[in-house]
Amino acid sequence: MSHASAAIALGIPTIGNVARPCLTVASGTALRELAHVHLHRATLLETDVVSLDGYRVTAAARTVLDIAREHGVAAGVVAADFALHAGLIDAASLAAAFEVCMRWPGRKAARITLASADGDAESPLESLSRLRMAATGVPAPRLQPEICDEFGRFIGRPDFFWDEFGVVGEADGDLKYERGRAAIVEERRRQQDFEQVGLIMVRWGWADLYSFDGVARRLWSAFRRGAPLGSRERRWGILGPSLRLHP
Repeated sequence: MSHASAAIALGIPTIGNVARPCLTVASGTALRELAHVHLHRATLLETDVVSLDGYRVTAAARTVLDIAREHGVAAGVVAADFALHAGLIDAASLAAAFEVCMRWPGRKAARITLASADGDAESPLESLSRLRMAATGVPAPRLQPEICDEFGRFIGRPDFFWDEFGVVGEADGDLKYERGRAAIVEERRRQQDFEQVGLIMVRWGWADLYSFDGVARRLWSAFRRGAPLGSRERRWGILGPSLRLHP
């Protein structure tokens, strides 16, 4: 199994339709056609294949780049972010897989996926939002930082953070609110905590991805209104190996 079929077997999220199951056979194999199957012929190194419940499946790094080459950058980055975040791959294994396919069809999408992947992303919505930001000229954010107040007390971990503008972004998927009112109250409290230290929050959801220009305009408006570097309104810090607090 390979491509989207391998992704499903490995638990890696996919976007778009999966019309037929995908199989890959080694180059030179006599088999050229198989009914009801999208058959691929390609180089298969020993490290490209793993055994899963008795089936041969392309390894996670190879699967991610196969998806990027066949379905495009968006599908590739969603798969790559998840695989990195879940520990299925690391940057080195993804780079090694790219070396194998760097001259194959779809290599540009694979190269962009390799450069864009970020294991700090925690959902497909966050992954796709980053791509929309890049396409609309929004500055690249920091992902999932731990924000504290001026006394070092932890406030929260936003999906996106622009420290230079004093803005946080939240990509709200529907699953976040499946707990009902309790989830809504908790999110409202988090937003208030961020705002009390001088941060501006911008929210968006899945529907906003179809026309991200509106989100981009709201982000740029927040950037203009936010507390710039050196402002007395900046009452937050970023928790890390060494705590950095703003005056």
